[in-house]
Amino acid sequence: MTRFARLGLQLGMTALCVAVFWLPLDDGSGWSLTVHLALIAVLTVGMLLRSWAPSAAFALVGTATFVGAALHLTQDPFIAAAWTLYPVAIQKSTGRFPSMASALFAAVVAAVAMVGSPEGQDAARYVTLSLVALAGAWALGTSTGRRLLEVERRVSAEKDRAVAAERLRVAREVHDVVSHSLGAISVAAGVAARVDADDAGRLRGKLQRIEQTSREALDELRVALGAIRDGGETAEREPLPGLGQLAGLVERVRSTGTEVTLRVTAVDDVPPAIGLAVYRITQECLTNSARHAPGSRCRVAVTGLDGDVLVEIDDDGAGTQSAEGRSGDAEALSPRAGARSAEGRAGQGAVLSSEVGAGEGGYGLVGLRERVELLGGTFAAGPRTDGGFLVRATLPVGRQEVTGG
Repeated sequence: MTRFARLGLQLGMTALCVAVFWLPLDDGSGWSLTVHLALIAVLTVGMLLRSWAPSAAFALVGTATFVGAALHLTQDPFIAAAWTLYPVAIQKSTGRFPSMASALFAAVVAAVAMVGSPEGQDAARYVTLSLVALAGAWALGTSTGRRLLEVERRVSAEKDRAVAAERLRVAREVHDVVSHSLGAISVAAGVAARVDADDAGRLRGKLQRIEQTSREALDELRVALGAIRDGGETAEREPLPGLGQLAGLVERVRSTGTEVTLRVTAVDDVPPAIGLAVYRITQECLTNSARHAPGSRCRVAVTGLDGDVLVEIDDDGAGTQSAEGRSGDAEALSPRAGARSAEGRAGQGAVLSSEVGAGEGGYGLVGLRERVELLGGTFAAGPRTDGGFLVRATLPVGRQEVTGG
């Protein structure tokens, strides 16, 4: 409600209460008329303050009504006071009138009624109407206040969940970018350290690869952190990696000395979130292979299947560190996930689990599982019985025809 609308409502209620309960003016002279006009003025000020100072408004209107009833200047059964009590009850939202306050208030109202009316029946009626009006206003106000408080709590909880989800998303993006880039830099630097001093061309190539990887990592970090720095505007302006960047990612990993094959089949026009997830899964898995199983051969297969995107990344475990280095990232448990794809890969002897634990290693695969599950997919990872490591993720993109080749 606008400021002018509130003011109009206050003026209307004030005029109504004065016209019904306070007019006509006392036809006497002297102090009686003066007090009558003064009480109407106090009542008017109090009712106009209702939206801005509820407690003060209730105090003024209640006092004016008490005095006016005792002096036979009004027959208002605290209707105006109940009107100003409502916003006070909303602010307090205690759920009930405090027992001591309600008892005292009822006693005062009864005393005023007895003094102001010689008839016991009229006094009882006045007390009843007054208490019903005030109690009703308090009950309605506290009920409204509790509902507003509950709505505020839900909104606050939603905001907290949104902030936590955004922090987790940014943390996951930063982890993927830093983990992959530092892994590639580490491999390239290790190779460069072993290059013969006379082979300047090869050494220069490795240093250029380190420089390029570092620059790309900085660009990706700028995009990932843009949502925090600029409220998401930078992140929206900058394109995030997806299926179109898989070939470049594989080529960069190959340049570090890791043999990688890529096959993308029947996948086209996937949502950006799915494309980003496929890219990050591939990035993390190739980084893990280069770090924990150097010298192994990796295979990346992205396939569209019945409205889903199936991502499978494995290596042959040729590196001596494969089983031990990744034991902290995933545990080999009973085969449960990816049964549809497992039929076509039964000869590879993969022992997968949809549960990925952090163990003593990093949280890369844990982050991938969270990313996939947030998109409604399934994730499984584990060592193959014949050596090596296999990661499988299924990402739903909707039941639609996916064409390509």
